[in-house]
Amino acid sequence: MYLNRGDFNLRRTRRNNMNRVALYIVLIMAGLYVLNLDRQGKIDKPFLPTATATRSPASYSEEAQAQFSAGRLKEAIAAYQNAIELDPTRVDYWIQLARIQVYADHPADGLESASRAVLIAPENSTAHAVHALALDWAASQAAKEEDKSKGYSDAGDAAVRAIQLDPNNALAHAYYAEVLVDLQRYAQARDEAKQALQLDPNSMDAYRVYGYYLESTANYEEAIQAYQSAIKINPNLPFLFMQAGVNFRILQQYDTAIEYFRRASSINSDDINPLLQISKTYFQTGEYGRSSQYLEAALTIDSANANVHGRLGLVYFKALNYESAIIELSCAVDGCTTDKDTIDDKSGAPVLTIEPLPLNDRSSLEIHYTYSSVLAALSTPTHPYCNRARPLFQEILAFAGNDPVVAGIVQENENICVIAEGTATAAALGGGATPAPGTGTPTPGAGTGTPAPIKPGLTTTP
Repeated sequence: MYLNRGDFNLRRTRRNNMNRVALYIVLIMAGLYVLNLDRQGKIDKPFLPTATATRSPASYSEEAQAQFSAGRLKEAIAAYQNAIELDPTRVDYWIQLARIQVYADHPADGLESASRAVLIAPENSTAHAVHALALDWAASQAAKEEDKSKGYSDAGDAAVRAIQLDPNNALAHAYYAEVLVDLQRYAQARDEAKQALQLDPNSMDAYRVYGYYLESTANYEEAIQAYQSAIKINPNLPFLFMQAGVNFRILQQYDTAIEYFRRASSINSDDINPLLQISKTYFQTGEYGRSSQYLEAALTIDSANANVHGRLGLVYFKALNYESAIIELSCAVDGCTTDKDTIDDKSGAPVLTIEPLPLNDRSSLEIHYTYSSVLAALSTPTHPYCNRARPLFQEILAFAGNDPVVAGIVQENENICVIAEGTATAAALGGGATPAPGTGTPTPGAGTGTPAPIKPGLTTTP
């Protein structure tokens, strides 16, 4: 009988088993090899996330340059700081950081960065040039005249050193011209500014400084042209539009000035300075309602800014809104919190403490003596504001007593306080108004809500 074996093949089956065994041996050996490499740390563990590539300092530097060109100075500063963190020895990073910090109105920070650049590369001309720029701007913000004088002198020395190291450095000549303007050495400033433009006719800095020189010598139309040339080179820097706007305002081209200030604001909506300049422009045209609106808008950005509260008080004062004026001026001079008697920017916003505005420059002086005038004028038996005004008189005289106009304002306010107190005494005794000293007639406005007038020569500007 014939038996069919079907598809079974014993020899083929035996061959397949041997192949499987060989495959298993290879896999086991490969696994042992990989395990050994893993124990030695020569391969990465499986299933770990892919590492993120570390950015290079150069990439941060490129980002910073792009941010600066776009007018985003805060972001440009942050990018250069990141580059410096990765490579603190690159002097060009410190130089550019210092320059942008100055233009962002942080000259103290710029001075620190520029000093570091000079320390790293003492023979670098541009490092000394930017050091001069930072010294000059820091001196301009100094409260004391002796500090200003020393700062300008140091800035001049730094600029001269930069020119000595490289006579063809356009930035060195431009920044030296700016220092010379602040020293009121205008003829030499003109020569340095023009030389900077000859060395680099495509320099935004050179055109900006030339515009500053022209503005300082009352050549406002030419200054505008210089600023516009700088804007063509870099059309996204807010401070260039601000400077051009100031010159348009001097020429009483108010609509154009406001247009330039608004352009600056559109580039950086978080900056209150364009809003302050728009407010000042409307103030000069007598549009006090619009002026106050822009100051109130500034307070929504920086609610704790004592200077803005003071400027708002000046606008209210000029608009004869004395009750609101005394609130804002008090907040600026004496300090307050945002939840008490001031413009509250947002419902439910956190309470902020507003520190008193120091009496250290012309602007703060105006806020202080206007506040003292309002206090004196509104002083009554029930609201004896002269008790607060008199210490202010002493502070104002200590700061600017040599100014005859300021001394006259203080004396007039003191006379009003004397009359107001005399009126209160007479009223308590059943008498009438007390005559003004030497006149025999009552002083209008004493204790009646009409503030004392500001003396000619000191304009009330926000």
